[in-house]
Amino acid sequence: MKQLASLFLCCLMLAAGLTGAAADGMTPGTYEAVAAGFHGDIKLAVTVDADAITGITVLEQTETEGIGAAALPLLVDSVLEHQTIGVDSVSGATVTSEAFKAAMTDALTQAGADLETMSAAIEAGELESVTLDADIVVGGGAAGLSAGLTAVQSGKSVILLEKTGVVGGASAMAGAGTMATGSTWQKEDGYEDSPEQLVEDMMANGHNKNDRATVELFANTIGEAFDWLVSEDGAAVPYQRSGEPTRSYSGVGRGAGVCKSLADKYLAEGGTLLTSTPATELIVSDGVVTGVKAEGDKAYTINAKAVILATGGYGANDDLVPDEYKAFVYAGHAGAQGDAIEMVKGLDADLISMELINTQPNSMILPSGLGQYCNPGVAKAYAAGGFMVNQDGVRFFNEQANAWDLMQAMKLNQAQYLIMDQAAFDGFNAGMTGSNIYTMEDVEAWLADDYAGQPVMKTAATLGELADKLGIPADAVVASAEAFNATAAKGETDEFGRTLKTAQSEEGPYYALQMHIRYYASLGGLHINDSMQVLTTAQEAIPGLYAAGEVVGGLEGDVYMGATLFGWAIASGYNAGTIASAAIAE
Repeated sequence: MKQLASLFLCCLMLAAGLTGAAADGMTPGTYEAVAAGFHGDIKLAVTVDADAITGITVLEQTETEGIGAAALPLLVDSVLEHQTIGVDSVSGATVTSEAFKAAMTDALTQAGADLETMSAAIEAGELESVTLDADIVVGGGAAGLSAGLTAVQSGKSVILLEKTGVVGGASAMAGAGTMATGSTWQKEDGYEDSPEQLVEDMMANGHNKNDRATVELFANTIGEAFDWLVSEDGAAVPYQRSGEPTRSYSGVGRGAGVCKSLADKYLAEGGTLLTSTPATELIVSDGVVTGVKAEGDKAYTINAKAVILATGGYGANDDLVPDEYKAFVYAGHAGAQGDAIEMVKGLDADLISMELINTQPNSMILPSGLGQYCNPGVAKAYAAGGFMVNQDGVRFFNEQANAWDLMQAMKLNQAQYLIMDQAAFDGFNAGMTGSNIYTMEDVEAWLADDYAGQPVMKTAATLGELADKLGIPADAVVASAEAFNATAAKGETDEFGRTLKTAQSEEGPYYALQMHIRYYASLGGLHINDSMQVLTTAQEAIPGLYAAGEVVGGLEGDVYMGATLFGWAIASGYNAGTIASAAIAE
């Protein structure tokens, strides 16, 4: 099914049709069960009487805030309502949903339930057809929410479509660092910056593969958009501010917190939200986009004076991701399917930079099989003397170099491992657990000698034993450590250009974590003009159609610059909502 919308927003799961039959002959009581989720174990307490499930409590979980964590209460409500674990998984949180169902199956097995009955699928009935009218229809996500809220504040009627059933999506996985060039805060805090400097910095960072016009659009409007984002008479989203000079600021609660604040404000000011309702196609009349069709609890035909596509990227769509990236581990949202790329077929829409996907080093693989950034951990590990070796047991680059250069060196390896003593390992885990990426209980399980899944994390009393567990040359690992320590003892710069200040301990235990390159955010997409309108291959605007967020191509070049991707979601959404509203008024 063709789909629209980026990824977020919490609401009750929509399900129609027949409920599962009641349980038969269960032994009343409360039963605990555990299953592996996206980040770690999900532990449930399930209470039953002889005939029904009467309560479900999530005892433990470390799922992604705003995605898996938000999906769990929806799953609880749905199972209790329908009395079956055959409910639909929450779109955008499939791994969490399957783990929840596995734990429910275990608990019901303990209770002696008839699992065939308790796993009956919910049969969907025929969808009711509904026609709605609005000034503007937008997709969900940080960009869509910003566009929708801006349009509502301009006095327009807005319907926001969100294909998933939970808050967050790709934006909830972000740190919410937001560029603030030209903003009031930046000026008041004394940071010297300019749109012209930001343009040049982004072009250099993206190796001049950016679309300069799009970069200039962002640089010239992010200041105004950021002012709107944090001001009381704007979006009033809480952001951290220390008063020190800075180029960017971070949202309170990271990406999930920013999106929840935007959604709450949007709804409070009269916006309409339809979750679990992906758009299936654009409505086009005489070359003008006049609305969308969508399917959720009903089959919707939505007539609109403007449509803003804010559908996110295509990192999870193997048909759109170039083969060269598939050697790396995917770390993005499962819903990033490139919905808009499908929806604009037939409109001769111009697509740019489709060959580019954002990649980053310093990554591990979670038990779910998806990639996870390790920036909070590696910074502390390297400061405490951690270093990397490749499949031959030798160091190969400056681990603290810029991400792009480190990544190019990693691409030449078959594998690489972060080697740590106790101090470095403690620092790594402090950074990762402090960011709620995993728990120390997870670490204990991963370090067990009989653990065979991801991540590859090992410990041993000596470096030689550690190398043996990794299947790499022990002599080379020991030699690498000795050379590293000798340079660190002198406080000198090594052959890779890294100044070493802290040697590793000569006494174990030692630890290793296999490191990977991850890919996630797509860098190509729709080509737009300064009015946020989608362009054809002839560089003419498609009437009635605008775009914002990751669905727009060309902003970043071949690698994103910190704080600009989330900043673009805010700026482009703000611009699209403002401009589309003004166009309607005319």
